[in-house]
Amino acid sequence: MGHLNFLDTTPSLPFLFLFITILVASQIPFGCTRQAHSSNFTCIESERQALLQFRDSLIDESNRLSSWIGEDCCSWDGISCHKTTGHVVTLDLRNLKQPETYETYNTSYHCRSCLAGDQLSPSLVNLINLRYLDLSVNNFSGLQIPTFLGLLKDLRYLNLSSAGFVGEVPHHLGNLSHLHGVGLSNARDGFLAVSMLPSLKTLDLENCRLVVPHLLHVNFTSLSSLKLGFNQFLNPTLPPWLRNLTGLQDLGLSYNNLDDKFHDTFRQMTSLVNLDLGRNHFDTSTLRSICNISSLTGLDMSDNELQGSIPSEIGQFPQLTVLKLYNNRLNDTIPSSLWQLTKLQTLYIDANALTGELSEHHFAKLKELKRLDISDNLVSLHVSSSWVPPFQLQYIWMGSVKIGPRFPNWLRTQKEIEELNMYNASISDAIPSWFGVHSNDTGGLILSGNKLEGSLNSDIVQWMTLLFFFLKKKFYATAADVDKKVVQMWYLLLNHNHFTGSIPEDLCKLRTLIYLDLSNNHLSGRIPLCLGNLRYLRILYLGSNSLYGQIPGSLGNMGELISLQLSKNRFDGKLPPSMQNLKRLRFLDLGENRIADTIPAWIGERSSHLEFLTIQSNNFHGGISNTLCQLPYLQVLNLAHNDLSGSIPHCFKNFTAMESTEPGTFPYSNISYLDPVLQNFKAGIELEYSKNLPSVKSISLSGNNLVGEIPDEIMGLVGL
Repeated sequence: MGHLNFLDTTPSLPFLFLFITILVASQIPFGCTRQAHSSNFTCIESERQALLQFRDSLIDESNRLSSWIGEDCCSWDGISCHKTTGHVVTLDLRNLKQPETYETYNTSYHCRSCLAGDQLSPSLVNLINLRYLDLSVNNFSGLQIPTFLGLLKDLRYLNLSSAGFVGEVPHHLGNLSHLHGVGLSNARDGFLAVSMLPSLKTLDLENCRLVVPHLLHVNFTSLSSLKLGFNQFLNPTLPPWLRNLTGLQDLGLSYNNLDDKFHDTFRQMTSLVNLDLGRNHFDTSTLRSICNISSLTGLDMSDNELQGSIPSEIGQFPQLTVLKLYNNRLNDTIPSSLWQLTKLQTLYIDANALTGELSEHHFAKLKELKRLDISDNLVSLHVSSSWVPPFQLQYIWMGSVKIGPRFPNWLRTQKEIEELNMYNASISDAIPSWFGVHSNDTGGLILSGNKLEGSLNSDIVQWMTLLFFFLKKKFYATAADVDKKVVQMWYLLLNHNHFTGSIPEDLCKLRTLIYLDLSNNHLSGRIPLCLGNLRYLRILYLGSNSLYGQIPGSLGNMGELISLQLSKNRFDGKLPPSMQNLKRLRFLDLGENRIADTIPAWIGERSSHLEFLTIQSNNFHGGISNTLCQLPYLQVLNLAHNDLSGSIPHCFKNFTAMESTEPGTFPYSNISYLDPVLQNFKAGIELEYSKNLPSVKSISLSGNNLVGEIPDEIMGLVGL
């Protein structure tokens, strides 16, 4: 399905421990300027001194506050003063410089633009007229929410989101009677602390990991926006107090394992505009009970227990722009009423069991559609070669939809494509020449699991550099532009096709790649030395080709690599010593090559995170090194069909991961074209594991020259 985070690689930055967002309906407009309002006088001296004291309590590594000099603090960056009185009314220190995506995957990433500090100066209490305070997206990691904030009695807007604050919500914030909105996250007892505030209009408790009590009543019945996603409700049934919030316009309850046994909680919420119920246990009856809310523009019931047909009542949402029903158990054909939702911009109905043949007339009225995902259903798409869709799509996911055998000609009419995924789409064709010309703004592309043809020559690499997967920004028009800039490409997936030729060195220009998969093609030649320049790469799959030569030592430069698969090629020689620098490896598959070496000691000494080690069917010789016993997380060890000698080490008992029958922790996505295939031996028979990889636990030593008895200690590895 198209909405998974591949291999759970969502970055967890040091400053993303707290999400506190306080949104208020106040006289101060949101997005207050970060520059001062012009005034005819300098700021008040006592307030200037207060700001300087606050600045001195901060660590400002990138000199963001370099303008905080001179007499007129109203001209400093982030400060705004009242045009008449000169009092400071706005302090906006939100960090606007976001890291590049490839940087966040680097485990050594450090946010230089984030303000930090061990203790914030309480001098801000001297800003008696402060109405707008934003410290969000900085790195005050581990600090308690300052209690002195409760003294800023005139405050209307407070944003501490993604700033690292932790601990209990200070009761002093209850003094901020002018606040019209509160949001708390990673702050204990946050719900009870705000449930008695009757003036609240906006409450954002999303992703706070709070325990939400099953209360009968709350005082914030005037709420217009409530977000409680990613928490823990004491009772899985929707709480009684929720029924009283009939004025809600925005409600988010995702990721809470909730249900609605009585199917009446939402019937009275006739003002709802956005409703997010994703990742719960709501059923189709709940969906039907919502269909009377004609004001809805956004509905998310993904990852629930919807089954049977999509209700025909779905057409009763005339204003609906976003509909997400993916990852349920819906079947049957898509009702005709859905195709009458003329304002739809986003439609995600993937990962169900929907059936039928989609044709041009189904999409005739969806002129505003921008994002479409119908992947992983039982549908096919049959349109004429001259079809001109009524929409301009930005996001097209049609994985496992029968589209081929020809490359879809209608794509040439789509000039705004940012992501295109047509894996396993039965396309047996060459990529047409017009595709690069008409799609040079593309930000994403997956064509895995087809029968695409052609060699990976310079032309196709230029096409990939211009078009491929999840580019951070709109892109460059020519290969010359690519040479001048760092190409912001994260993922490149060409696996399971019929591409030929060698791996071009031009791939080395994709310096921000995180995921490179060229496996299961007909590639030949050597691995380019410059491939080691891809320092951010975490996954490299080149298996099942005809590559040869020694594994280049430059691969040792990929310090972030967690998964390396080079199996079923013709690599020879010894393993380069530089591979010992791959300290984060969890999956290493070198099986079915011609490597002639002893088992290097560094595998156990330097790769302590390994969970899968497969070197079967090579020419490894000598004894089994005791250093392998330093791999406590190892759950698959395959040394079969080599030329190993000596005895089996008794220290195999140290493979503690094999003592348990519980699955391992390898980040497995359960998407066939993304996950590695593991070759393993069981009872002398070679088996192929492509699913449930974390559950596989085994030791394979057959086909060697080992002597002696099997150590009794191995019998204690009950997970085998």
